[in-house]
Amino acid sequence: MKKRVLLDALCVTLFLWVSHSYAQEMEPQTPRAAADLKDVEPAEGLLGDLGRSELAEKGVVLEAFAIHDIWANVAGGNNRGLGVMGNTHIILSLDTSKLGMWDDGQFVFWGIGVYGRRPADTVGDFQYTSSINGYDNFEPYEMFYEHSFADGAISVLAGIHDFTLDFATLNYGWSFINSSFWTPSTITQNPYSFYPNTGLGTRLSAHLTDQAYILAGLYDASPTSLDRMRAKDWSISAREGIYSIAEIGWRETDENHHYMKLALGGWHTSGTFEDVNGVERNSNAGAYLVAERLLWREGAAGTQGLGALFQAGQAQSDRNFNSLYFGAGLRYQGLLEGHDEDELGLGYMHAEASSRYRSLNDGTPSSERTLELFYRARVSKDIALVPDVQYVANPLGNIGVPDSLIFYLRTEVAL
Repeated sequence: MKKRVLLDALCVTLFLWVSHSYAQEMEPQTPRAAADLKDVEPAEGLLGDLGRSELAEKGVVLEAFAIHDIWANVAGGNNRGLGVMGNTHIILSLDTSKLGMWDDGQFVFWGIGVYGRRPADTVGDFQYTSSINGYDNFEPYEMFYEHSFADGAISVLAGIHDFTLDFATLNYGWSFINSSFWTPSTITQNPYSFYPNTGLGTRLSAHLTDQAYILAGLYDASPTSLDRMRAKDWSISAREGIYSIAEIGWRETDENHHYMKLALGGWHTSGTFEDVNGVERNSNAGAYLVAERLLWREGAAGTQGLGALFQAGQAQSDRNFNSLYFGAGLRYQGLLEGHDEDELGLGYMHAEASSRYRSLNDGTPSSERTLELFYRARVSKDIALVPDVQYVANPLGNIGVPDSLIFYLRTEVAL
């Protein structure tokens, strides 16, 4: 096993992306949200242009990127261990205007491959320490059509879509590795339409002013199930129900002002399901607040400097395992001279187990608390390396699991 891990690590370091098939079957755990590589700019990629620029001029954009986590759980958790987790994406976008079809439309086809050893199996955590944690699979991730109106002020999409790419997101949160900074844990503790098991949905985005916006979405409430995490069900039924989510927010992106975002949202599900306490329900709901701001900026404009982020989430305590969440962090871009795009971050995440669940399950910790420290180094326009360390106190994934200390080296590559 050690030889295999070392071979995988070497392959990742050399960016020879290969398929892995050594992940063992484990008990299903709560799925966690992860998303695309938001902070790697679209480029020719490590493999070169390969004719993609010519295709893009005709309205056909082909992108590919890969994220790999080399990890080692050195203390606590279910057991110590090390491994490699991989996540490769291929995205095809079609611009209807450039293709001579109609204006203001685009089709997106997004395939994803997840492979490797899951760090959550050794840590036993609820807030997965890796945002790409998932089960081995190669499958469609998103397939939708999006149309814009009023010079882009309004857009509507419909198809297979991951709602966590749009709702409750923070720009600073993408730089962290822990999944809760990508999406608050109260939102994704049931198998709704998010990474890696997405479902049918539609999303409306509208800019009310240059700063104010609203988002609203309707999605299949059960595109998979906790006992069959590799299976997808793209049908919609009254019993499975609808997941609805809405957000109103304010963003300051004018370079003459410090960047800022503040958003408030809520979600609700219909349909019949069995809650975390084994009781049959026909609804579930929660709310969230996310905010971030550039506190101090180097120079008169730009993104370099010290920024902060904050998240809070709530879910009904009588039917959810995680009833309360909050997270906060600091992120500094360009701390070292000559490394203007590098980032240093420190974050804290707190997931509270509901009192109802704890009353029925003696020994469950009241909360899981995670501390994360990372440095994100942009090696080139196509490659970023992220050394990261996380300390997980009272992992909620299993009763009686000791605190865990896990180290990561994440590689992000535009192919």
